[in-house]
Amino acid sequence: MVYVIALDVGTSSMRAVLYNEQGTLVHTVGREYHTVFPQPSHVEQDPLTWSGAAEETLSGVAEYAKSRGISIAAISVTSQRASLIPMDAQGIPLRPAIMWQDKRTIGICDRLARDYGLQALHERTGLRINPFFVLNKILWLKENEPDIFGKTSRFIGVQDYVIYHLTGQYVTDWTQASRTMLMDISQFRWDEALLKIAGIRENQLCELVPPGNVAGGLRARLARRCGLNVGLPVIVSGGDQQNAAIALGVTRPGMAEANTGTGSFLLSFASKPVFDAKNRVLCQAAAIAGSYVTETPIFNTGAILRWFREQFCPDLRQQPNPYALMTDEAEQVPPGSNGVLLMPHFEGAAAPNWDPHAKGLFFNLGLATTRGMMIRAIYEGIAMEIAANLDLMRDLTGPIDAVHVAGGMTRAELFCSIQASAYNTRVIRHENPEASSLGACSNALVSLKVIPSADAFFNRLAAGQDSFEPDAEAVRIYRRIAGKRHKLYQALAQSDVYEAFMGSV
Repeated sequence: MVYVIALDVGTSSMRAVLYNEQGTLVHTVGREYHTVFPQPSHVEQDPLTWSGAAEETLSGVAEYAKSRGISIAAISVTSQRASLIPMDAQGIPLRPAIMWQDKRTIGICDRLARDYGLQALHERTGLRINPFFVLNKILWLKENEPDIFGKTSRFIGVQDYVIYHLTGQYVTDWTQASRTMLMDISQFRWDEALLKIAGIRENQLCELVPPGNVAGGLRARLARRCGLNVGLPVIVSGGDQQNAAIALGVTRPGMAEANTGTGSFLLSFASKPVFDAKNRVLCQAAAIAGSYVTETPIFNTGAILRWFREQFCPDLRQQPNPYALMTDEAEQVPPGSNGVLLMPHFEGAAAPNWDPHAKGLFFNLGLATTRGMMIRAIYEGIAMEIAANLDLMRDLTGPIDAVHVAGGMTRAELFCSIQASAYNTRVIRHENPEASSLGACSNALVSLKVIPSADAFFNRLAAGQDSFEPDAEAVRIYRRIAGKRHKLYQALAQSDVYEAFMGSV
């Protein structure tokens, strides 16, 4: 039996997951961490949290494997995307990472759109000009921290940092590069014109390789600390959402998945680049080398549920499963949350509105509002935001008959049922909700030539599924609420309310 470790570098936590060649989850070691908010709209994280978490979680899995006589064949790394870490010539971070949720580059994005055009850059990169991505973060560094910019030997992302820590190699893959706004999406190569805009050279970025390639071998000193073999192959598996997509069967036309972690990401398969005339839907490299996915992201979803737990559920802190207790409270509330509505724009709105000024909002609160109503409103607000994006994707790529779902929130059957009715589509939940790590396992097994393809791997796992069908009455309620949500967003956005509240009071 072949065993691999999938190292899943999330925004809120890192997990080292031991899988066998059947895709069975054997053992998991996780570590939570937090981003920091040094000032309004700024989101950062110390890169040492990732290197420390990698060593801790890999050591935990290695100890388990050794105790059971398991030999590990490879480490496959998948990660959050579109953050920026400037590194010096000695391989040391020069400042905290500027995270993917960061909004400090709004003005720079406006300038890029004015100077180069939304559509022109969309058709070159597959992306929409937005603070989400990396090009504008590099420009911010150049203009606001020129000393650090001048000392930067490499501009890298979170996955690149972990790969470098493990192997000593600066290597990234097409999926991560397609989130930088520096790669030609049709050619899978760094774009000279975009590098010129950023004011950097190609040798200041990582070497580009297809997803699923071996980036290098595990460094000797790190192998000794973690209890793993020196030179163990480290595979660059790619972006967490692209990996989730292959684990959930988004390997052919008509397939879509919604993965809900810190944020939510809706992806569908594309065999060639697909561009949205209104720049709302992203196109990027898939974790299956040579193919593509369309994507609509939502910045904050699961993070909102975690925030609500930490701030408003102090009585649940010592409970073994506080989220299950929160769901129990939400289940006592009917569809529609008794009129309570959530706009999940806690760090700006991504698709479909792409409004970095937008902010989170609970609306229609009254003295009869309960905690359970607000918890259910979180589930419904997230599902309805995804539903709006699903409609966009159907317009662009064609019919979608079922949505495969994963992520920690899908452990709650209530959330899966709400999704089915909000989408008016059958929802399929898989046995293993950690789809990103399972996709990384799939890529590793293909790279090691243990399995022929990611599609074959998905078909092997297809038996472990639960299905949720739309409820006709809930569908009617959510359609009505969707119209109200749109009116509320338009009222706030068009009257510049969001902009008035940006920054310090």
